[in-house]
Amino acid sequence: MSSTTNTLQQLSSQNEFQRRHVGPSETEKQEMLKSLGFTNIDELMSKVVPKTIFNKEKMAIGDGIAENEILAQLKKTMSQNKVFQTLIGMGFHDTITPSVIARNVFENPVWYTAYTPYQPEISQGRLQTLLNFQTMVSDLTGMEISNASLLDEGTAAAEAMAMALSVSKKNDVHAFLVHPDMHPHVIEVLKTRAEPLDLELIIQDPMTFDFKKEIFAAFFQYPTTTGLIENYKDITQKLHDHGALVIT
Repeated sequence: MSSTTNTLQQLSSQNEFQRRHVGPSETEKQEMLKSLGFTNIDELMSKVVPKTIFNKEKMAIGDGIAENEILAQLKKTMSQNKVFQTLIGMGFHDTITPSVIARNVFENPVWYTAYTPYQPEISQGRLQTLLNFQTMVSDLTGMEISNASLLDEGTAAAEAMAMALSVSKKNDVHAFLVHPDMHPHVIEVLKTRAEPLDLELIIQDPMTFDFKKEIFAAFFQYPTTTGLIENYKDITQKLHDHGALVIT
């Protein structure tokens, strides 16, 4: 019976990043290189990458270090950040993440670690999270449908406009009323999305809209980008009376 003695360095290296993730071992690499007729990775790359774009200069990235060392360096660098009160507005503001969400989602690698070599992102984890959210909403409302989040406010607004168009009973109307005191970047996304849909965006205060021109829907923001809190009850009823949908 043969015995193998590991050094302390060998034992500590078992926790290195590359040992805990999908990838070929050094032996497997050599076997693949041998079958291709090469002796090392550099030789393989010199034959595969076109000479017109091949960079022979070594990158100044320094020597590799252990995962725990780089984490310590990153922590030290991040500790130098100074967090100030942001006053940018326009939808950008601090949020409070409940500890149960932070612990079970953001601090749980199951949601964001790629488990296939071709999926180096968080798509599956995000989809699973959305499924859980939709299931909860359906349970709470008793409805067979549920909303799902989009990546940003502008995209959500554009999709709401497109959905209003698809469900509107005014099939021959392509005018869409937009409150001018919405976030500027949201209005820009609406303009971009409206163009291929052949929609006319009317950017006007709904309170002064005279309804001489037919619209299929109107979009308000509450509160507005300048912080106004308006009562949309009367104008919403008026829009409904004219057969228009309302999005807020």
